[in-house]
Amino acid sequence: MREERDARREIRPDRGEGPVGYLAALLLCGAVAAAFVLSGLGGQVVGNIGAAICKVVRSGGLVERCAPAPDPGRNPQAQDPDLPTTPCLAYSDTTYLEETVTIPTKRIDVRTNSRGTLQLNRRVGPDGRVIWEVVDFTWGEGGIATPEVGAGPISGSVWGGLTVTNGKIYSGFRDEAEARRFFDDLTEHRIGSEVKFTLRTNPLTGGFVWLGTKLPWVGDDFDRYMGGSEPDRPPSAEYLDGGVTGGFKADINLSRFKIPLKGRGWSVSGSQTDLQNGEVTTYYNDRGEFEAAVQLDVGDIVQRLPPAVRRRAQEGLEDGLDAVLNVIETRLRGEYGNQFSLLPEHRAQMKSAIKLNPSIGFNYKHRGGTTWAITEDAQGNIVRVSQTQNGQDILYARVDGKVDGSNPGGDRGQVTAGKQWILFAQRTLTQKDLEYSRSEDRAVIDRFLRDGDTGALERAWENGVGTMGRTTYDNTGDTMKLEGKGASGNKSRKRWGIFEIGYESETHALQSAHFYKPGVGWVPWSVCR
Repeated sequence: MREERDARREIRPDRGEGPVGYLAALLLCGAVAAAFVLSGLGGQVVGNIGAAICKVVRSGGLVERCAPAPDPGRNPQAQDPDLPTTPCLAYSDTTYLEETVTIPTKRIDVRTNSRGTLQLNRRVGPDGRVIWEVVDFTWGEGGIATPEVGAGPISGSVWGGLTVTNGKIYSGFRDEAEARRFFDDLTEHRIGSEVKFTLRTNPLTGGFVWLGTKLPWVGDDFDRYMGGSEPDRPPSAEYLDGGVTGGFKADINLSRFKIPLKGRGWSVSGSQTDLQNGEVTTYYNDRGEFEAAVQLDVGDIVQRLPPAVRRRAQEGLEDGLDAVLNVIETRLRGEYGNQFSLLPEHRAQMKSAIKLNPSIGFNYKHRGGTTWAITEDAQGNIVRVSQTQNGQDILYARVDGKVDGSNPGGDRGQVTAGKQWILFAQRTLTQKDLEYSRSEDRAVIDRFLRDGDTGALERAWENGVGTMGRTTYDNTGDTMKLEGKGASGNKSRKRWGIFEIGYESETHALQSAHFYKPGVGWVPWSVCR
């Protein structure tokens, strides 16, 4: 019996000097914790001290277990019940290439459009964990348009049709460097060549390219060459949506000034599947954009200059035309080989038939949209209901050059090239969520699913139910555009059609982030950084 008591004494925690000694130790630890609190070192340090105190108490047999010490990699704000539960967007790079082909018929025009977009996003979860992702999506549109109509200083056209978008999301990158390499490689693969991109994505030609990818032996190589093959990395999510689209385009000519106007909108629905946890998000999206520019005709100004200054300016315009021809020659060599070149006599003929009309100005663009979404888990149970509002205003500096050409037969052609630089831009995202796991949110969601009243959701968020986050971004970037159109010289003045291609690169850097606390208002969202 004595040996058994000695063995129990060896495995039993050392109780030291008894209750009095432990009370003294607790008082000492409490004094140290109070000193740290008063010094303002923050909750992380105090939390670690609290965990240490609990271990002392546990060793004295006063408690059975202790909560783990706070994770130093987690933000203490993540415990706030009003903090949004979905990751916030802290940074984004966007690159896209878009082409439009308009084919005239007797009474209406057939309009086709496609766009390839790549995004590099940095998201931050509610626990402070950084998530890098790359989004790859392509849309295709087909519809009809009115020919350009109007007399006098105002002309324009309207169009409408159907649109389909499919996309993939890639995540799980170790760091930004790995994500950016993947983004750059995929961008070069998808939209590195305007010719291959147009043939692959345009609704008129995309079907033939798809058939080429199904050819035996050479189909896979052809798919890689055209930029349609998928990367080795599997996607983490994918989505597909479709709906209706429409827009307008108009020009107002006021003496030396021109005011181009353009707008378009989409109303689409679709679903996104998370391939990692099986969640399916069904969404409905209304969005649109509007542009208004003011352009000043530089050629008209040149004609009003003194003779000596006008002569130097015209020489500069000719040098600009030579630069354009050099770019065209370089691009054609890249497509067809180094044997392609523009002979001096060809250059002289083109320059004699071409009139260059440069213009400068400013362009304002507004983008806006609202998305409603319902997320279900793999078993079909409701997870959350969300609303995302997206608004952006951009002011560009704009430079355009229009080249007009004709031949003795009366055929006419016109090419317009333009470039824009962002002078000022700001984007705001507002994310609102209701989580089905919360009893108060669940009651609102059930009423919404029963009645279909989106106004009830808006009132619930305004009354403090659910969570709301708002982020604002500063935008930088530029755009380029090329448009070509022509008409034959016979009496019918038959139009050849219009081809447009545009490129845009834009960076969204987080400027501020806030989330909503009922009874307080919008407060800083420190987790989103």
